[in-house]
Amino acid sequence: MVFTDEERIDRICDREACTQLINRHSIYHSNDWRRRELDELWVTDPQYRQTASLGYNNGYYVGMDAIAQHYVLDREAQRYEWLKPYHEAKRTPLCRENLGLGASAMHTSTTPLVYIADDGRTARYQGYQLGYQSTGRPDGTAESYLEFGLLYADLVREEDGWKIWHLVMEHDHTVEVGTAYADVPVRRPDSEDPLARDYGTPTVEQTVYNPLFGWEYIWQDMPRPYVTYDDKSGYGPGGDLGKPYYKRERR
Repeated sequence: MVFTDEERIDRICDREACTQLINRHSIYHSNDWRRRELDELWVTDPQYRQTASLGYNNGYYVGMDAIAQHYVLDREAQRYEWLKPYHEAKRTPLCRENLGLGASAMHTSTTPLVYIADDGRTARYQGYQLGYQSTGRPDGTAESYLEFGLLYADLVREEDGWKIWHLVMEHDHTVEVGTAYADVPVRRPDSEDPLARDYGTPTVEQTVYNPLFGWEYIWQDMPRPYVTYDDKSGYGPGGDLGKPYYKRERR
């Protein structure tokens, strides 16, 4: 499409808004402000809430209720489990205010690639997540890991701005702090990856990303200029993300 200068300026601003939206997600995710993230950064329109999705290597949570159960409530239960050793060893009160004691995390999103649809109603985002998470123990030791993975998102414009509709956080490798990246196996079962526990059991179980093949499909997966949203090229459970080329529609 050919745009006027004013329309081009609007689209530049839209791209910056989309990038800032995912940056905010990174901050909220790092700080475990997950309920706040769903309230402030995700879609609110009922038609989008029903089809919203959160994806990991092993599948998608579909619908805001399922996303909230996994992303907020299950995570909170996990944080209570991490707090119990402090409660038992140091009589630390087992309460919400102490959740996160001894824990630290940082999730970034770098090298953003963003395309706004020609119709201006949706956008596609790709970036790379680099970060770490560390869980402390009462004896002063900690379980600490570096993590790496791709991030994809379908964003949609609502009345109050751009919102997350579909979000996929693929996971490449987990590296224990103090060990050499070169010693990480090219492929190990998810059951041996200490961060695979965070995936849970998605609503739709399917292989979204397989670290064995690395970035074999990244050329097919990355966003491209597009006219309007369609499920097949989107990043929800109905899309082609992660599928081998012979199971995809030609783009």
